[in-house]
Amino acid sequence: MMKGVKIVTLLLLSVLFLACRKEEGGKDLTIIFATTTGLAGDGYNEPILKALMESVSAQPGMTIHLLKPDNLSEARSQFDEWLSGADERKALVLCGPEFESLVEGVNLEQGRILLLDSDKTYGDRIATAQLKRYGGAWLAGAIMKDFELLLIKGLDGDRIIDEISQGLEDGYKENGGAGLQKYVLSSGYDGLDMADELYSILWEQEVVKLFYYTDGIIAPVCGTSRLGAFDFSWRYFATIGVGDDCSPYTDILPFSLILDLGGILKEYVSGWAQNSPWPAHADYGMSTGHVYISFNDRFFEHFASQTVDWTLSLDAWTALENQYRDKALEKEAEYAY
Repeated sequence: MMKGVKIVTLLLLSVLFLACRKEEGGKDLTIIFATTTGLAGDGYNEPILKALMESVSAQPGMTIHLLKPDNLSEARSQFDEWLSGADERKALVLCGPEFESLVEGVNLEQGRILLLDSDKTYGDRIATAQLKRYGGAWLAGAIMKDFELLLIKGLDGDRIIDEISQGLEDGYKENGGAGLQKYVLSSGYDGLDMADELYSILWEQEVVKLFYYTDGIIAPVCGTSRLGAFDFSWRYFATIGVGDDCSPYTDILPFSLILDLGGILKEYVSGWAQNSPWPAHADYGMSTGHVYISFNDRFFEHFASQTVDWTLSLDAWTALENQYRDKALEKEAEYAY
């Protein structure tokens, strides 16, 4: 996984640069990342971090504080410390619904807070933004209907993982897909950091025996564990990306399902830098352009140069996306988030 290692190294160097950046008198932004997964390679925290770096580079004079708690108790301590020093220069971003309990009952008099992936509304100065993932996942499942599909979940019971996984499964089955297998890596959040274990499972376990007889696609909804699936993908085993553009990890990847939470954050940071108010709550998804399919040109170039012809052409994939897009938008609007 050398390509992934290089990406992670560059990302962490960028984190150190941002964490050391200090500007007196300007805007002061604190990010508390999700506790359940890492900062690199995970499809959740990493895109947020990349978007933050882009936002900061466009906003001179901004101080950045990056906090990665190990658990909710540590996050609460960090939150309380920020709250004690909140003023009009300061904003706090909480990355994920696990932090809803932190803002319950809070009466914020100065500064502002953004809670990502929550549909709740709170008091003044506390905004929430929800990314609706089900419709896009349904679309991704629908366009894979002609292939065997292995859906890998990091765990059951996580709101976001369950939403994506259910969308993939429903889109696949409702449009004629008949070769679905599901595998859950763990009963807890350690399932989001088991890349080596997943790689071994894909080689050794009975769960993937169908791939020895027919061509299939792996859909990993499992945090950094997905790196094991990317490393496993090869000539007859394609993998899709879930969360962000995963084509840097492997060429054997026809498309990524982009869940652009980072793009949403950039919009909020930009508005805050210009002293614009934040809405009490806003929803995002396919309908706002923040959830979409991104095809990987290198995948189709790779198979065009091989004798293998099992994959659909890019034109065929695109036609399927166009065919099911309107229905996916309906599914996004109807789903009980």
